Amino acid sequence: MLLRQATMADLPQIESIIRDGRQLLADQNIDQWQGTYPGTSVLVDDIHQGFTVVLEEDNEILGTAAVIPGEDVSYRQIEGQWLTKDAPYLAIHRVAVSSHHHGRGLAGELFQRVFDQIDHAKDIEAIRIDTHPDNKAMQHIIKKNGFTETGMVKLLGMDLDNVKDFAYERLTANTKAEHKVQGETVQ
Repeated sequence: MLLRQATMADLPQIESIIRDGRQLLADQNIDQWQGTYPGTSVLVDDIHQGFTVVLEEDNEILGTAAVIPGEDVSYRQIEGQWLTKDAPYLAIHRVAVSSHHHGRGLAGELFQRVFDQIDHAKDIEAIRIDTHPDNKAMQHIIKKNGFTETGMVKLLGMDLDNVKDFAYERLTANTKAEHKVQGETVQ
């Protein structure tokens, strides 16, 4: 299994995985990804900007995520408190795994491989992620992979009016003490 940066040639497989994820959420009556988000233009933009990573095995994409550096507008305001303040972080969005491979722990494998790369990036001190309050499976995966629930964030800039998600943060091996809020420790 290999984690690599996605290319435009991967778009059809990524779109298929996203469609499968949308259907899985719909089957569970979870109102996440039930509109046009994330659409092709978002996925193409992620690939062009170098944000999308894919977990691949035998030339098949098993999972995908967007790993985005810089400030996320949805994370500026939180009902709660982040573990870090003024620390450089990455946001992980649009996590999905192939419906043909559910039950293999691929989301956790995807996270762990991303974490391994991030821990080598000395300038990244935290990782943030969010998910829908009804998406219990993703909440479980997020917590199982070392994230701490920090509150609620309002999603901005995605045509998702008044949607609030649970927010999580995970410290990296490079978190500086001066950026930790109230003595948080490295995971």
